[in-house]
Amino acid sequence: MPINAVPEVAHLTVLAGARVVVVSDLNLPTVATPASTAAATTLARTVEAWVGPGLLVFAGDTVELLAETPGDAATGLHAHGRLRDAVKGFAGCEGRGVLYLIGNHDARLTWDEQARTRVAEALGAQMALAAELDVETGRGNRRVRIEPGHAFDRATAFVDQRDPLDSPLSHHVVRELLPAVRASERPWLDGADKLADPVTLPSFFTSRMAYRRIAPHLGWLALPFIAALLLKLPLTYALASHLGHQTGTIVWARRLLVIGLAVVADIVLVTGFLVVAARHTWRTVSEITLGSRGQARNEAAAARARQLVADGYAALVTGHTRHAELTLMGDGFYANTGSCSEVVDSYAARAGLPPVFVSTRRIGWLELEAGADLHARLLVGHSPAEGATRLERMAAREMPTASSGPEVVAAYPQGPSWPPQVDPAPGLRHVRRVAATVIAFAGVLDLTSAVTPPLAERLHSVERLVPLAVPQTAAALVAISGVALLALARGIRRGQRHAWLAAVALLGGSAALHIVKGGDVEEAFVALAVAAYLLRHRRAFAAGVDRASVWRGLQVIASAGVIAVTVGTIAAEVFTQGTRRLPWTRALAGVAGRLVHDTSIVLPDRVGDFLTPALGLLGPALLIAAGWLVFRPVVSKRLHRPAGDSDAGKARDIVRRYGADTLAYFALRDDKHHFFWGDSVVSYAVYSGVCLVSPDPIGPASEREPVWAAFHRFADDNGWSVAVLGATEEWLPVYRTSGMRELYVGDEAVVDCTRFELEGGHRKSLRQAVNRIAKYGYTAAFYDPAHLEPELKGRLLGMMGESRRGQVERGFSMTLGRVFDPVDEGLLLVVAFGPDGDPVAVCQYVPAPGIDGYSLDLMRRSHGEHPNGLLDFLVVRTIEHVRERGMRGLCLNFATMRAVLAGETGTSLTQRVERWFLRRMSDSMQIESLWKYNAKFDPEWHPRYAVYDAPENVLPAALAVARAESFWELPLIGRFLVPAEASSAPTPDA
Repeated sequence: MPINAVPEVAHLTVLAGARVVVVSDLNLPTVATPASTAAATTLARTVEAWVGPGLLVFAGDTVELLAETPGDAATGLHAHGRLRDAVKGFAGCEGRGVLYLIGNHDARLTWDEQARTRVAEALGAQMALAAELDVETGRGNRRVRIEPGHAFDRATAFVDQRDPLDSPLSHHVVRELLPAVRASERPWLDGADKLADPVTLPSFFTSRMAYRRIAPHLGWLALPFIAALLLKLPLTYALASHLGHQTGTIVWARRLLVIGLAVVADIVLVTGFLVVAARHTWRTVSEITLGSRGQARNEAAAARARQLVADGYAALVTGHTRHAELTLMGDGFYANTGSCSEVVDSYAARAGLPPVFVSTRRIGWLELEAGADLHARLLVGHSPAEGATRLERMAAREMPTASSGPEVVAAYPQGPSWPPQVDPAPGLRHVRRVAATVIAFAGVLDLTSAVTPPLAERLHSVERLVPLAVPQTAAALVAISGVALLALARGIRRGQRHAWLAAVALLGGSAALHIVKGGDVEEAFVALAVAAYLLRHRRAFAAGVDRASVWRGLQVIASAGVIAVTVGTIAAEVFTQGTRRLPWTRALAGVAGRLVHDTSIVLPDRVGDFLTPALGLLGPALLIAAGWLVFRPVVSKRLHRPAGDSDAGKARDIVRRYGADTLAYFALRDDKHHFFWGDSVVSYAVYSGVCLVSPDPIGPASEREPVWAAFHRFADDNGWSVAVLGATEEWLPVYRTSGMRELYVGDEAVVDCTRFELEGGHRKSLRQAVNRIAKYGYTAAFYDPAHLEPELKGRLLGMMGESRRGQVERGFSMTLGRVFDPVDEGLLLVVAFGPDGDPVAVCQYVPAPGIDGYSLDLMRRSHGEHPNGLLDFLVVRTIEHVRERGMRGLCLNFATMRAVLAGETGTSLTQRVERWFLRRMSDSMQIESLWKYNAKFDPEWHPRYAVYDAPENVLPAALAVARAESFWELPLIGRFLVPAEASSAPTPDA
């Protein structure tokens, strides 16, 4: 690196008691504007009022050198003299300093030494591309990294910032496109040069075109409507008069009603067509982008912050996006300083209209303090600039409001994050639940209406316009629509897009059919209201469909239908018995018609007598099967992982680094899928549309909220409900935030091996059992199951097969499901050998770094005759072995509903009934005996929970758990209840 080159990273130490202010994106122009003057003055006041030592950091884009004509780089500073003088005076004080980080719009300073010198001298600042601050606190040294932030944006990232010829996409936009826009002198494009993200220029153009160019002239579009209506009035009036002449009952009020309905129908149809066409056009133009940031706003920088926090950093601070943020990430945080300039940004609009682009004056910065701990405060102030039109204010869902000045909106470590993170999952599920309910109601209403005779007067009015067969047919179709809506309610509850499309179409058709059926205006209004609700919340229904599975299934169903029709046609041609043979085309039509109960074509008697009921049942069956395939959730195939599977390897690495929970290793079961986000993994399997997660997501603490939000979106996109099995207490706040509910299911028994002793009166029975087994010549040996000798492996597999029910290991949440696999290095296998040297019992444990020890995977013992206490002996020897290795914890069996049985949940009538019920079940399911068995080792009790996303999903989730645990015999949760066989689990007298 040349001697005078800008350093890549400036390393600075912040002493205890000092203060740091990080500010960015002033974009000071060469000619001061009201917005730049206001921001510079506010910041100058803050610097002038500074007390004590500290550091002022300009984190990128301080002076505007990209959009301005090349000249003196310090001109923008001189145009804002008060700020320049305040900063230079600050830099000259002892114990204070100024650091200038070069960003995107001032990137020229990286390679232009003369310009860099001018700016550095004007401010008395040190220059760098990034900074790392070692902040001295009472907790020790806390490292904070500060970057301008443009490197996280693909549109502004440099390949080599020191290269004068390196020109990111945003530079071309600012230097070439925006000057052309300004030169056009079109007032409706004012603010294009102040866009927060220049690559959104096409969307900005579309919005301004809609609201400021087209909207003022919409009145002229009414002229074609008026002309069309005037031309149609004579025809409508003639129709009303004709009806009145036939009956002598039509009065002027009814004529006007007919005319009004016709006019409204025309307006609705034409307006709807125009709205759809306009929205499609606006969306098409808006989606023409000049590039993308790749991720929404600060997501790329926040992802980097999570990695840094996981690596021991306290924080990452950036600028660039002009969207202020402070997000807590476990023991650290991510912050974006926002901006100190006028910014044009987009705001969502109502009714699917284009977003509204509004100009606001923003000012804000981040303050850091070195005290007993690192403290951070984010200050934000903003005020809307003039210029938004009345239509834009009406269209926007929300408009920026003015604040009194920069004020603290977020803090670390105690304060809230900002902006508040709103998880859309609860609202999404509420919309789907309501939609499913009202659709089911509309379906019931359709069925009720179909079997209820219409009002005579309304039916007579309809019969004057159409033949009687039409209302009769409409009634039958309304009934079919009702059945279809009831069938669609489940798909709507899952948020499936194709179910939403079908429901909207059926509701629209149902409304028309109600009118034709008998003038049932009320039922039509309900159908349209439900359709309007679905349209209003259309974004809540985006779940996909398993296209490959649906296509294969439909092929099978279609093939079955074709085969049935072909065989039936051949039978109709062959078995005529003296009657005249039907032409094959007519026979084909007659057989196919019977699939839909159409018997208008007569088939030969014997053939017809057989085919009519058979095909009459087959047709609806095929239709039901097709509907089930089309509207079922995405199917998740059970896994059979090949050796070297990349996802399994990635999951194994994450579990190794972050898997502290006693259940974490069970995330590596072969039948579990893995969802990755950042440096975290969620282990899950899908059973009948229920996504069952176990254990809790594994990864750095800073990623808990985002990884769960991302996974929930993933499940929603596939139409799955979500349940968690074996959740820990520390994850419950995350689940609750996403709208889920928890249910206590029991406790894990964790023995502290460093405190465990066999001495003492309360250990007498356990001590006697262990000594008795040892006296009879039983021994225990310890192995790594990944490196067993083949001969011993075969003997153990034979012994384990004696006590296992079925051909595979059962379980999902608390068992690994495999033994002696070479990939599972680091497990602990303890084998009990009898006096004759044969293995008689075995326990396998998986690593559990969170308790500095191991967690029980499986227990097996021989069916042979052995003294009581064999498994007690094995557990005690394992505790001693763990202690000898310098480790601490050993997790034993799960005790289902332990707190209820122990009376810790209260003495109310409900708790007493629960306790009585569990004790009755314990006679055959060992619920209470397992608790008392674990209690012999004086463990710590760690509660576990089942988590579900909605009350109506409790039963499907329970069935999914039963399937996952491969334990249909018991109506309880997987390994939370162990089979009653003595060979499957230890008992108090084992």
